[in-house]
Order: sequence, then C-alpha cells, then structure tokens
Amino acid sequence: MVAETKIKELDDSAVELTVTIPQTEVAQVYDKTVQKYCKTLQVKGFRKGKAPASVLELKYGEALKEETMYSLIEDSVEESLKEVEDTYKPLPYSTPKLVNEEGLVFDAQSDFSFAVSYDVYPTFETPAYEGLSITIPDVTVGEAEVAAELAQLQEQNSMIVEKTGAIEEGDIVTIDYAEIDEQGEVVEDTAREDFVFTVGTGYNFYKIDDQIIGMVKDEEKIIEKTYGEDHDIPEYVGKTISIKALIKAVKVKTLPELDDEFAQDVSDEYESLEDLKKATVKKLEETLDTQMNNYKANKLYDTILESVEVALPESMIQAELENTWRRFASQSGMSEQQLSDLLGYQGRGKSDMLQEWKPQARRSILIQMLLEKVSEEKEIEVSDEDIADVVGQLESIDDQDQKDYYTYLMKEEKKSQKVIDLLLENNEFKTGDAASYTDFMQNKVD
Repeated sequence: MVAETKIKELDDSAVELTVTIPQTEVAQVYDKTVQKYCKTLQVKGFRKGKAPASVLELKYGEALKEETMYSLIEDSVEESLKEVEDTYKPLPYSTPKLVNEEGLVFDAQSDFSFAVSYDVYPTFETPAYEGLSITIPDVTVGEAEVAAELAQLQEQNSMIVEKTGAIEEGDIVTIDYAEIDEQGEVVEDTAREDFVFTVGTGYNFYKIDDQIIGMVKDEEKIIEKTYGEDHDIPEYVGKTISIKALIKAVKVKTLPELDDEFAQDVSDEYESLEDLKKATVKKLEETLDTQMNNYKANKLYDTILESVEVALPESMIQAELENTWRRFASQSGMSEQQLSDLLGYQGRGKSDMLQEWKPQARRSILIQMLLEKVSEEKEIEVSDEDIADVVGQLESIDDQDQKDYYTYLMKEEKKSQKVIDLLLENNEFKTGDAASYTDFMQNKVD
C-alpha cells in the first residue's frame, strides 16, 4: 500500500512520519468504499443496492472520500510503523497524531500524502560510568546511636501504672474539662470527658499543661487562662477564659532497667545485656550499610548524568508521574476520591502533586535509561537460578500468564540490582567529612 515513508526528527524525542500512498492504491480503496455502500444504501428512486456509483458519489461524495481517507491513514500508519527502525517506533503511551489534519486534501485521482507525529524512545551517548571518584560522608555507629536504640526498646517495653501524688510533667492524665462562662455555666460544645494526654506535650485544646501541674487525682479546679498573640486559634488570641478541670486519673510510664533480665525479655536470643548491645550494633551497622549503598548509588547517578543531554518526551514523563501517583494512592490506603478530598482541604490537587514530582520523575527515567544502557553494554543476564530465592512466592498463583509476568518483573529487578552492584564495584568512593548517623539516616546529609 505505502509507496514512500520519510522520518523527520523533532524536538523532545518526537518524530514526524510522512507517508505517501500511490494513486492506484488510493483509487482501489476508494472504489471498494463506494461499492460497499452501493450494495447497502437505500437511495430514493432506486431499489436497495441498485443505485449507480455515480449517483452515490453525487449524493455522498464528501463522506465517501473522508471514510476512504481515514481508512488509508489507519492502515498505512500501521504498515509503516512495522517498517521503521526500532529507533523510530512510538512509545507505548504515545499515540500518533495527524499533522495539519484540517489541511488534508483527498483526491482519488492523485497520490495521497499525510504526516503523523509521535514520541519515540530517547537516545543519548553512553556517558563514562566506571573509574569515577565519589566522596561520601564518614558515618559510624557510636555509643549514642546504640543508647538511643536501647532507649526505644525500653519505651516499647514500658508499663503504664497508677500514680499517687501531684501531677508532674511527663505524667499521663485522664481529665474532664470544659469552658465556663461568667455565670459558671458550661459553654456549649466545649466539654470533653475522659480525655487522655501526656502533660507537657500540649496535646489538649486549651493548652492547660502548666496549669494542672501540682493537682492530684479527683481534684477539681477553675483555671483562668489568657492567650497571647502567638496562640494558634485566632478567636482566643488576647482573650481570658475560665476552664473547669477535673482530674480523673494520673498515671506514669515506668521503663524497665537495662540489665540482663531486660535483654532476655526482649528476645530468647540474648542471655545478657552485652548480647543485646552487640546485636543492636550489628543491626544498626547493617541498616547503615544499606543506606550507604543507596547514597553511593544516588551520588554516582548524579555524577554520571551530569554529562547526559537528552530531551525526554512529555508522554514519558506523564506516564512516570501517573505510576508515581498510583503508588502514592496505594500506599496511602485511600481511594482516589478520598485523596482528592484530603488534598482539597490543603488547598491542593492531584495536578499540584504531579508538578512537584516532575523533577524526580525525570531523574527516575534517566536513571532507568542509564541502567538499561549499562546492562546492554555489559550483557547482563538473569537466569531462573538468580531469582530462585523469591520465585517460590509465586507458587500460590494459578494463572500462568500472571505468574510469567511477575517472574519477568523479578528478573528485571534482579538485572537492575546486578547493574547497580557493578557500578558500585567499578567506581571509587572516598571518605570525606564526618556526619551524624541520625542526620544521615534521615537523608539530611548532602
């Protein structure tokens, strides 16, 4: 059908494909269209299927030409895309669009030419990715980190017990409170019963932590409180109100002693506190190693990609953003509507989120493209044995197509990991300035 195809490269990894169909093919398809309707259309003055082609063309000429034209476009685009090199095949999420559709002219007695534009997979020169030198922070697991981890274990194994005596900061209180007016009557919709909070946190509406210190269980008190200019509720700024408070219960959190018995309570694996400390150090160091490898990889990506100049098509970025949005929605556990409502309360929308994520989406695409290039150059392969430790998770899946798909995803993930390991092994990482373990683990280190 197609006589000639031409490819013109456009900006942002797009191309324009021009297709020319010879007149003989154009006329043949047009005649088939006319004959099809000659057999099916009812024309006044003629029996069904007996109207001459000339009469049909006179009455429906423009519609017949339009149908023929779009039929030729659809079939010839499909044929042409099979013939172009892989470099010029459209991305899965980029549908070819007609160029200057309004200006198309169809004539069954002439060759027919048209053009479509679409996005293609971006290409770029492979940058240097081996023999580079990257500076990383000097991060170690120290006594402070071990102590913090043990303190967290203490907190997890703490007990809440009743307390006698006056309330102190850090105590956990159960309280009834309400705002009262000048006549001592409770102001409507201000009463709370059995409200529990930790004194000193400020996690109560009227911020009366300091005012209840020194009170005891079953004590009732009228608190006069004036709110300053910095108060976070505008209607209370500069206002003095009365709050009636009744202490229902006072409790205190008790932490277990850091001793051998505590270590044994944490796990049967430990016989002594020293065993627990060693295991804690090992756990923190393993976590640090994982975080440091991620840090190295990201610093390496940034260094390698500095020399990469590539125009990413918008359709590619939008597809990545939609994937990110779906992951975000899935992790939130909310429906699309619930997410939209939540963002609406914050004065934002999905489009605002996608715009914020755009730089990271671009970076993610470039990293994936880099890993694919390295994989091709190094001929990285993944066998069934490489994923044998995780493929057992698929045994419960009965659908073979689904099982094959998940197997493919596992192999792709394993291939990417092999490439990352290769990059880490073939570049130099120099230790620079010391950095806090906590800051490093919270991604606060550049």
